[in-house]
Amino acid sequence: MLPNEHSVERYGQGEPGTVEATEGGDCEPHGQAHGSEMESCEQYHKDLWEALREQDLHVYELLTCEYERFCNTIQLIAAENQCSRAVLGALGSVVQNKTTEGFVGARYHGGCGVVDDIEALAISRAKDAFGAKYANVQPHSGTAANQIVCTALLEKGERILSLGMDQGGHVSHGGRVSYSGKFFEVEHYHVDRETFLLDYEAVRRQALSFRPKLLICGATAYSRTIDFKRFREIADEAGAYLMADVSHIAGLIIAGAHPSPVGHAHFVTTSTYKPGGPRGGLILMGSDADTRVRAGKREITLSELIQKTTFPGVQGTPYLNNIAAKAVFFKETLSDEYRARQFRIIENAQELAGKLGELGYDVLTGGTDNHMVLVNVANLREGLTGLIAQKALEECGIVINMNRLPYDPKSPRVTSGMRLGTPIVTKLGMGRGEMEEIVLLTDAVLRGVKVLGDSDYELERGLKDRVRENVRGLCSRFPMR
Repeated sequence: MLPNEHSVERYGQGEPGTVEATEGGDCEPHGQAHGSEMESCEQYHKDLWEALREQDLHVYELLTCEYERFCNTIQLIAAENQCSRAVLGALGSVVQNKTTEGFVGARYHGGCGVVDDIEALAISRAKDAFGAKYANVQPHSGTAANQIVCTALLEKGERILSLGMDQGGHVSHGGRVSYSGKFFEVEHYHVDRETFLLDYEAVRRQALSFRPKLLICGATAYSRTIDFKRFREIADEAGAYLMADVSHIAGLIIAGAHPSPVGHAHFVTTSTYKPGGPRGGLILMGSDADTRVRAGKREITLSELIQKTTFPGVQGTPYLNNIAAKAVFFKETLSDEYRARQFRIIENAQELAGKLGELGYDVLTGGTDNHMVLVNVANLREGLTGLIAQKALEECGIVINMNRLPYDPKSPRVTSGMRLGTPIVTKLGMGRGEMEEIVLLTDAVLRGVKVLGDSDYELERGLKDRVRENVRGLCSRFPMR
């Protein structure tokens, strides 16, 4: 029997994404644990780090090096965030050992009572966090979530319209090297050549001409607000489904710091690590979850179609430790602290953009509405590239990523741009004053580096040492927590 072809009394009617979960961690349905057993479980998990050190010192030392790297450098990669210790605890828990296939109440293995509760809780909290009617917490990544939606909707050769990778889009939105670019006919829309902003009327004209079955919005390198309502209007006029990939701005959406696509897009996808949770993906739907479509000889809802495509269509066993960690994270997103931090993330990004602009940097679109700042470093100095900026700054303890910009004459391996993001520095407690410090340190490196070619450079030892000392001082004031 396939998922969704059942009735789940414990969780209502077994409709996908509508399971109910209760808070409080009551284990009575699966056997009441005694005090000594709970202590044994706690000790088992507490000793994990020591067990790793004793069994594999090499890996232990590498993980220690990564911890020290993180603590002693400034993390400004827009695609990264820092999860809580509670999330790490769930990731390293015994639930990682459980194997199963299917969904809550319709598994293909025994012994799933506890993990059913865990997944039901993650679903319930995800729906609360995003105000969604349906949530699928099983995708292994944001890219996997996109693959599930594309596979559910499209036959081989059918059409996708999306923002091009060189315009700020994501490889899974139809990049030629991606599954989506290999199996579907893809056309890309662009940002305006002068303003680098989305031109919704141009997207509309292209959609009406190309007539895609799926229109994708969302970006990995776009620093302004996205009008999801306008995108849905375009999709409806063109007769297309709309998928909004909000991986970069999911946390901002939860907090109300960016408009939500839930209720506009047919499907909303995101990774869960970029907003501060564990590695993994998520698919959300609003009222479109109940829209009925043909699937072979049957008529089912769009949410049921997504369930069937997740398993057995695309994935097998879900990562249950990640799903447990997602449940922990979604609870965190409902807190006042988390939501207030999302607004501070934007304030810090705007401070970075403003101070860089004052120093003569070419900040794309003149600023930012979200967590990221895009800068054309090639316009700062002759010969400077995004690759040199990334490598030279990392030598000095400032971690950023090079980024290809719209209409960039440089290759993707060199680029003219760099991308900065503020989620981690904000999580550590840094504010506007620290953003100014970071800009001044960044400026010292980028103006002081000697350019020898697209990727080759020299960095004077004294400059590197001075910047690294200042970086360590700043990091020591804001330790990892």
